[in-house]
Amino acid sequence: MTRRTAYTMLCVLLGATVLLSACATKQSEKTIQTDIVLEPEAKEKALPLTPEEIQALKSTGEIDRNLSTTAMADVTKQYIFYLHAGRKHMTASIQRCARYLPYARGVFSKRGLPADLAYLAIVESGFRPDALSPVGAAGAWQFMQTTGAKYGLDKDSWTDDRLDIYEATEAAASYLGKLYDKFHDWPTAIAAYNAGEGKMSRAMQESGGHNFFEVRERNEVISEKNRLREETKQYVPRFLAVVKIMRNLKSLNFPSVALDQTPQVTRVVAAPGTDLKSFSRKLDIDWGKFCDLNRHHQGAVSSATRQTYVYVPEAKAEIARSLLSSAHQGEYAGWQASRLDSSCASWKSLEKRYNVSQAKLQAVNPGCRLQSGELVYLPPQAIRAQAPLQHQPAGQSRSGRAGVQSLHRLTANETLYAVARRHGISPAELMHFNGISNASSLPVGYTLKIPQRKVQSPQVLKAGASGQLGQKQVYVVKKDDTFWNIAKRLHVSVDDLRRWNDFDASKLREGTRLTVYAEARQ
Repeated sequence: MTRRTAYTMLCVLLGATVLLSACATKQSEKTIQTDIVLEPEAKEKALPLTPEEIQALKSTGEIDRNLSTTAMADVTKQYIFYLHAGRKHMTASIQRCARYLPYARGVFSKRGLPADLAYLAIVESGFRPDALSPVGAAGAWQFMQTTGAKYGLDKDSWTDDRLDIYEATEAAASYLGKLYDKFHDWPTAIAAYNAGEGKMSRAMQESGGHNFFEVRERNEVISEKNRLREETKQYVPRFLAVVKIMRNLKSLNFPSVALDQTPQVTRVVAAPGTDLKSFSRKLDIDWGKFCDLNRHHQGAVSSATRQTYVYVPEAKAEIARSLLSSAHQGEYAGWQASRLDSSCASWKSLEKRYNVSQAKLQAVNPGCRLQSGELVYLPPQAIRAQAPLQHQPAGQSRSGRAGVQSLHRLTANETLYAVARRHGISPAELMHFNGISNASSLPVGYTLKIPQRKVQSPQVLKAGASGQLGQKQVYVVKKDDTFWNIAKRLHVSVDDLRRWNDFDASKLREGTRLTVYAEARQ
């Protein structure tokens, strides 16, 4: 085998690894084997590095300084791959990220974190805002739904904030900052982003290693369950190689990226239930372009239950705000999910039954097949009419329980406890009424039947509901707090916490004072 042939085989192996890579916490547990035995020196003799390439490889910053000889050997393998066999993939990623990179670097810099962390999205997804993995990770930063929810990235039938590259970048900065606070070493924090902080901690404890590279060298002594997968072992060297390339694009003959530009889009707030297609038409923005700017919206209507962000070209920001503040916006507010019965065979029958146009029903329910038992979004008057349809008359049911007052669809981060408090009933009563034995196992989107009550407890009414707010209290944000864990601790929903404070979760800081209503406890 010639040296050039050996180099080519190496590139093929590394290329397969790149294509299959993503955060380990977001991928299956199947190990990707890359048994590479070729030494960097052999590769350099087969295809020598130019003086410019060697100089770029030796460049250092806050993340890649003081690397050991062994660590540099692994980085060099990845570096050579991206320069040659993987050059097309690298070039495409650079061109794609040019649109977002100035913003992303700015997010990390403003938080006092290395701006080069922005390049991690190249390793994660090639900086594709709409990237989806087979196991459910989404967006440029490849957040799983549970992890994303901890950092303010909600997902429901209306929106998936993980596909909002601006919000997702803020969330990634929060997560990486937390990991660095825990491990006090950037390569280790980055490995934990891929493998999961729990697994990284256990691997360090079992191996006795103080950082990622020490753990990597001792990986074979770690139990199989806690051992770092091949993907994670290559993840950090791959990222460091990308950093060195991005730092030296011009000398390495890659496309340049203007890092001093700001995003040419503006974020505006849309009321619940905004008709986005009508909004884009009035802005004279092509619907395809609008969708490209707002990948986090899953349909032509914004969430009917909460305010959401919409991105528009900067030049149209003022007219967009004017349109969104007009009275006709939010015409779908209050629509809720309900399960269809067997008599709803067509849009025409729904239109007749609820006096709602087919166009509106189909706009809110794109792709709905109208099958019996399927969840479909209906207007408030339809929800109120659902009890008789499901043979649960007002008053007492056949079983002697209270009839159905309304239906509630669980959103990300929302607990059964919070729903019960909102409707003035006990969690036990709500579980019994719905035949639930384990509240912690309820999936997002699960529809709860709310039993009919004669009087709703006034202390649990929330802002936006009829009646008085509960007692106002103040919560002082602690270190490492997120909207998700604050809401869980205080037994309120994330949506309520945001509405009460009109606050961007990504800007949460220690010492911030949050307003909380009802019987929240610190």
